[in-house]
Amino acid sequence: MRSRSVTPYVLSSAIGIAIITAISVAYVGLPLWIDELHTSWSINGSVGDVAERAAAGNQSPLYFYLLKFFTALTGHTETSLRVFSVVCAWGSVLALNWICRRYQLSGRTTFVATVTFAASHLQLLFAVEARSYSLLTLLVLLLLCVQTLRLQSNDKQIHWRIEWLWLLTAGCCIYTHYIAIPAVGRLALASRLVGNQSWRARVKIFAVQIVVLAILLASQFNTLQQIYQHRSQWAVFIHADAATPKALLTMLPVISTLLIPGALLLAVLYRKGEAGRRSPHTAFLLTALILASLPYLSAWTTTRMDWVNWFFPRYLVTSLPALSLFGAFCLAVIEQSRCFPRLVNWTLIGLTLLVFFWLDSDVIHNASYLRINPKLERWDLVAETLNAEAKGPETILLAGGLVEDRRLPEQAGARHTANLTIAEYCRFPLQGIYTIGDNLTVRAVNSNYVDFQQMLNHLSQTPQGWLVARGKNRNIALRELLISLKGEDGFKDHQIPGKVNLYSWTTSE
Repeated sequence: MRSRSVTPYVLSSAIGIAIITAISVAYVGLPLWIDELHTSWSINGSVGDVAERAAAGNQSPLYFYLLKFFTALTGHTETSLRVFSVVCAWGSVLALNWICRRYQLSGRTTFVATVTFAASHLQLLFAVEARSYSLLTLLVLLLLCVQTLRLQSNDKQIHWRIEWLWLLTAGCCIYTHYIAIPAVGRLALASRLVGNQSWRARVKIFAVQIVVLAILLASQFNTLQQIYQHRSQWAVFIHADAATPKALLTMLPVISTLLIPGALLLAVLYRKGEAGRRSPHTAFLLTALILASLPYLSAWTTTRMDWVNWFFPRYLVTSLPALSLFGAFCLAVIEQSRCFPRLVNWTLIGLTLLVFFWLDSDVIHNASYLRINPKLERWDLVAETLNAEAKGPETILLAGGLVEDRRLPEQAGARHTANLTIAEYCRFPLQGIYTIGDNLTVRAVNSNYVDFQQMLNHLSQTPQGWLVARGKNRNIALRELLISLKGEDGFKDHQIPGKVNLYSWTTSE
């Protein structure tokens, strides 16, 4: 096959990077919300604190180490914390286009892959957040790049440099977020099922992958065991009845990138018979399909059965690039089959993009109304107000809306990690980038707004103090509780805009 000019891939990459950049400009300087505050807190201490603080939030440490180094150079600000994720998203676009270039996809199909990836609402959401998911997406794409080197090797023998590079990249994925484990496992399975190596060589590769990955996971056994023991916490916000057939079709851009291109490809293969199955893209198509569908279906199934509830957007990011690549490669095989005139191929590409923007991505609407990241939590104003107005003896009650604070106060002194109690961990929202003075005492409290008996006890025992509460429904219920306890004029609502509010009082009824 004659090598294509590099120009279409450069242009496609530029378009993808431009989309991400244009969207991110409006978000990188916004105040951090609570999950991002965990990131800020995790890198705010010493280097020795990073891994434990990351683990306290059920996170792997690599992202936090990299971000700590990055912010040491750029400063610890909202923009610098988020720009790291934006840069990772740029890298993902380049990696995706590198794969398309390696397989000599046309400019049209490469454009489909780039746009359906870069303009995906979830991809953009994590590109503008100070969390590990943008880095994880990049590393999964790099793992796919390494897998591409193996798939394109014409040598039947094993290239151990490629295999060790694969294992190194897989380890980086897992050390970025443990949710990468299902994706890495599926790619290991794909390396066993698909490839140019002999059956015996592929079995040997698979065995080495399993042994090394098992050793890697064994080294993280305590952390993984702790995460598994905390799985009931996820069910608080990931309900089994949310894993519906409709959600399976709409959580990720499945319709435009998997179902429609897959159905068209099956129709072409049926028409062409055995000749249609001899595409040089077949091996990568199967690999992308395995990565796109198996972790996604596993998450849906285990959540539906109420075993381990992880059918939630941020835990599914590893499928996003594989979906875009699968759709583009399907269209590329259809093009090369010459079943349709060029005009029909253009029409199929236009149909795919139309369905993507109409059904699978709300990016145009959300970008117009600044709703890519709709979380408005003004923790910066909370900290600013407390530092300006709170006095030393006053107690600050913090109801952060964390799943962990539901165990307070009964288990306040219980160990959340080796060196952190649950109470200490639940104070992190006011110990990161928005730090309050050391003279102020922060007490994390149960934020369950269904049963406010514990909150009532705290308020009754605090004659002079402050209450920070996160969550719209929680704020409504707490305000009613304060009115019933102290009267309309017995407390002050500081009217912090967004989902976090601040109350203060000086006397107790």
